[in-house]
Amino acid sequence: MKFTFYDKLFASLIVVSSLVLFFLNFQLSAGPAQRYVAVHVDNEFVMEISFAENTDRLVNIPFGKDGEYTAVLEIDDGRVRMLPMGEELCPRGICSHTGWISNGYQSIVCVPNRILVTFSERQDNGVDGVTF
Repeated sequence: MKFTFYDKLFASLIVVSSLVLFFLNFQLSAGPAQRYVAVHVDNEFVMEISFAENTDRLVNIPFGKDGEYTAVLEIDDGRVRMLPMGEELCPRGICSHTGWISNGYQSIVCVPNRILVTFSERQDNGVDGVTF
């Protein structure tokens, strides 16, 4: 089988356009101005934190039996990370070593304390649309 000039041109255009679209997918993430982070402890929804791109704050997450321990999330400029906990609570500290997350496909997981932090889409249980 012999490739002609047009076969090579077509294959090259497909490869180049695929690479361009792949990189544009990450660069042009047209997310909403208001973002939400969902926090689950022991597989139960605990809170949803709303923040904008220019928000800087610390959020305490109670966990453990009767909420006697606290994990701290830091929100800074559209990114979220978990601050380190004591070695007796989180021996390896993998959740804090995860670092900053800022995309919907990223999450922070603290296995010993059963804490899960993910970005979420706001789910309103009210009206989903109006027609005229």
